[in-house]
Amino acid sequence: MVALNFNSLCKQAEPYYYDFLSKEGREQVPEAVAAHIEHCQDCQEQLSRLTSALTIAESHTEVGNGQVGSDITKILTYHLTYIGKPVTCESVKPFLPGLSDPALVTSVPTPITVHIDNCQKCSEDLETIRRLNLNRKQLRRLSRLFTDKPDESDVSCTEAQNAIPSLVSIVLNEIDSEFLRHLCVCPDCRGLLYQRREMVMKGLFKTNSAEKKFPCKKVSARDFFDYAVPYGLDHADDQYAKFRESLTSHLRTCPTCLAKMQELHETVYGICERADSDVITIYRVDETAKARILEQPDAPYAGFPIRVEVKKQEEAEAEVLSSAVDFGAALRQKASRVNLRPLLKSAIAAAAVISIAAALLINAPTAKAVTLSQIYKAIDGLKNVYIAKFAPDKAKPIQEIWVSRTIGIYMTKTGEQRTLWDITNGVVKIKHSETIEAKTNRLSAENIATIEEKISSHLGLVPFTHMSEMPAGAQWSRLTDNSPEATSKDTEIYDLTWTQRIYGGLVYKKWRFFVDAKEDIPQRIEIYQMLPADTEYTLESSIVVEYLNDGEMQKVIKEASF
Repeated sequence: MVALNFNSLCKQAEPYYYDFLSKEGREQVPEAVAAHIEHCQDCQEQLSRLTSALTIAESHTEVGNGQVGSDITKILTYHLTYIGKPVTCESVKPFLPGLSDPALVTSVPTPITVHIDNCQKCSEDLETIRRLNLNRKQLRRLSRLFTDKPDESDVSCTEAQNAIPSLVSIVLNEIDSEFLRHLCVCPDCRGLLYQRREMVMKGLFKTNSAEKKFPCKKVSARDFFDYAVPYGLDHADDQYAKFRESLTSHLRTCPTCLAKMQELHETVYGICERADSDVITIYRVDETAKARILEQPDAPYAGFPIRVEVKKQEEAEAEVLSSAVDFGAALRQKASRVNLRPLLKSAIAAAAVISIAAALLINAPTAKAVTLSQIYKAIDGLKNVYIAKFAPDKAKPIQEIWVSRTIGIYMTKTGEQRTLWDITNGVVKIKHSETIEAKTNRLSAENIATIEEKISSHLGLVPFTHMSEMPAGAQWSRLTDNSPEATSKDTEIYDLTWTQRIYGGLVYKKWRFFVDAKEDIPQRIEIYQMLPADTEYTLESSIVVEYLNDGEMQKVIKEASF
């Protein structure tokens, strides 16, 4: 691929692309720059990409009813402010909780995610937070905690420390929210909090006064996170406190659960206080990097228009000091559309390029991975197929389907009834297991057209009729672990995930494909769903697929007595 040849005017024009497209901002573009943009082919291509990026961002917001989509857009915007800047562990830390939320993860490499890819400590911290299984509100508060520091307007340590006994006793309605915040962000005070809880816990172990019937093993980090890390809470205004009284009364007197809280305290503040590793990454937008998909298909981020530099601390120290981004301050502000515009101006060209690169996750072939477009293409080329649909935990299929595109046959078996649509002869045959002969009827032209459409369709083996119908934000990812579910060494497992708007809220969808990597065809498909209140996907149904030749299909029809 030939690299884009930006001349000096193109470089000057980049920050004005966003204003150039907007009616209210067009007047702010210098005349010389506007004239250049209008007549420059390279700038026009960049504007086209920018328009696509903005369209994708808007569709994200629609899919998420303004919440999930908006969060993704904001997160991506913050990520992109680090383009071309050295990224350290301290830079990445506030993003880790958000990356722990499956609904807010982007498959497109960003300056933040590539640092995690290259930094073992940040990768371990991310996995640690994921294992806590916190809800979205808790993850947001944790993200803010990682950016917060005591300031001059903060309460004094003496005032906050007076609240430690009440916090250890989980009587939070007596504690001012600012005291709670200080106890969470001040290293000295939270150290005293840990010591006080440790003293109470050891005393309870000696007296062995905990309730024996309470299911301590079922109490998770999510359950007591608000009491171990009460950052951002105002328990004086907690209308649901009375519903948690059985848990809080137990936590006050159970040494086992207090020990869990201490472990959580160490985990959260261990991440919060961890010093930078010696890994610093710099993420640069580089159109020529796309060529690596042909030259080096196994290279990291092959096919994406980016170049990643990995440096040691001493190599980039000066650059870090000169170009650090105060993400914490930005995150604490209630950024309006106007607030975000400067960020968009500086990173919008890169955002446009990356949004195009995101399509490579689905469309671009690589040396080892099967793409979703390849699966669509393979299904289009099928001749004879058997499909069995199963309900969870059921050994027998709830429906079986045989399709032959070569002889024009569509046959189903549901319960004790078999139905065969024969397009070539224009008839439909219906047979129950207790009857000897099948009932035969002529097919109308409308019936034939309907069955022909079914036969030529994707047979329910993919969730969308066309890839163009896929919602913005859909992700196609390969499971890299050697799953025991794979039927052979040639079987690869992929997840297609997306968010779907339903009446009353959102639902998270996942289709898991077990793919024959040699033929690019699915052998089994599992269909999952997760509601916002759930923590795990639930298996809804599964599909087993077999591929037949003409002779095998004719044998199936004969054995069915048609």
